[in-house]
Amino acid sequence: TTREALARLTSLDFERKYISHGYKELYMPPSSDGDFALQQPEALHIWPRGDFMMIGLPNSDKSFTCTLFAPMESKGSIKGLLDLSETEEIREYFQENFPDVRSVIPDYVDQFKRNPSCRLVSVAVNPWHFRSKILLLGDAAHAMVPFYGQGMNCGFEDVLELDEILKSCDGSLQHAVPKFAQLRREKGNACRQLSYSNYIEMRSHTMSSVFLLRKRFEGLLNWALPNKWIPLYKMVTFTRIPYNEVIRRSESQDRILSLVLFSASLVLATASATLCRRFVSER
Repeated sequence: TTREALARLTSLDFERKYISHGYKELYMPPSSDGDFALQQPEALHIWPRGDFMMIGLPNSDKSFTCTLFAPMESKGSIKGLLDLSETEEIREYFQENFPDVRSVIPDYVDQFKRNPSCRLVSVAVNPWHFRSKILLLGDAAHAMVPFYGQGMNCGFEDVLELDEILKSCDGSLQHAVPKFAQLRREKGNACRQLSYSNYIEMRSHTMSSVFLLRKRFEGLLNWALPNKWIPLYKMVTFTRIPYNEVIRRSESQDRILSLVLFSASLVLATASATLCRRFVSER
C-alpha cells in the first residue's frame, strides 16, 4: 500500500489502536402499516446504557439501521458481544437492556446470531508525507472510530485544504505538501480524539438530566449569541472550524458554562435560604 511504501522511505511512526468495544448491526423494519416503527424518525435515536449503547438511524424506506456498540469481551456484569451466542442469553440481554426494541425488531435473536461482531480501530501516522512525492489523506492518515460520523467528511476536508494550500503556494508541490502535512496532521488527530470522546458522551452522559440541562442552556446561548457561542456538535458538524480549534473552544466554553451554572445555583440557594428565614421569622 501507499502507507507501506512511505514506511520504507522514511522513519514512520504508526499506531493502529483497537478499542475494547465493537459493534453489531440490526435491521428494524417499517411498522405493519408501512410507517417508521419509532416516533420522531428525523432524529438519531440513542439507547444509552452507561458502558454501552444502541443507536438507530432512519432510512428512506422507513426502516432503521440499528447499531449496538458494546464491549467485545465480558467484563464484570456486562456481557460482551462475543460471549452472546445462545438464544436464551440473547433474549435475557435484550430483556434487561433494550426491552422496547424486541417488539419492533421481531427477529432480533436471529439477526444477532447471523450478523458479525466487528471491532473498532483508529490509526495515527507521522509523518504523512515523503518530500513532495508521497502524501497520505483520509483513513490512511487518520482512521477514526465512527461516533461523530466525521471519517469521510474529514477525508474530503483533507482534499479541500490541500487544494487551498496548493493555490496559496502557486501550485508548487514541493512547498505545499510539507506545509499541508504539518498543518493538517494536528487537525486529523484532533478529530480522532473528538470521535472517541463522543462515544462516551452518547453512551453515558446522555443519561444525565444535568447534562441534558446544560445542552439546553447551550442551545439558548447559541440562539442569543450565534457567532460567539457555538456548541461542540455544531462546531464539528456544521462549520469549518479546525478540529483542534474546536477542542480548545469547547474546553473554554465548558469552563465558562460550569462557572455560570455554579454561580446561578449559589444565587438560587442563597435566595431560597433568605426566603426560608423570613418565612420562619414571620411565623
